[in-house]
Amino acid sequence: MDISEKMRVALDQAFNWELINVPKLDEPILIVMEYSPSNYEPPLSIAFDFSGGPKCWMTVPTVREIGKIAPSRHDPYREFSFRNYKFYPYSIQKFPKTIFQDIQQFTSACLCLYRHAEWKGGNHEHR
Repeated sequence: MDISEKMRVALDQAFNWELINVPKLDEPILIVMEYSPSNYEPPLSIAFDFSGGPKCWMTVPTVREIGKIAPSRHDPYREFSFRNYKFYPYSIQKFPKTIFQDIQQFTSACLCLYRHAEWKGGNHEHR
């Protein structure tokens, strides 16, 4: 799968992102660095399994439930470090592959994961 030029432009306008291969992982991932839905909320970095699988990584070691639903910590997906941030592995209900083709869907996916982040002790970004 590749990202269309239109989607690349939309991602560039809305996010600090990269599509990369991390040596510890089997599949390419799309990383969003320091995402926040507003200037008043702490930033969270999120990595998506670019193959569309049920994997994601976030820079928070714990998440909270919303409506009895939460990403599940899933250590077999392996944590990794990127740019001095530690990414913790989670299993999620699969996002459709179309999130990589539609900026609104992608933004909604980021916001959904962001809402589950557990912010402890006033730390704004976990490293």
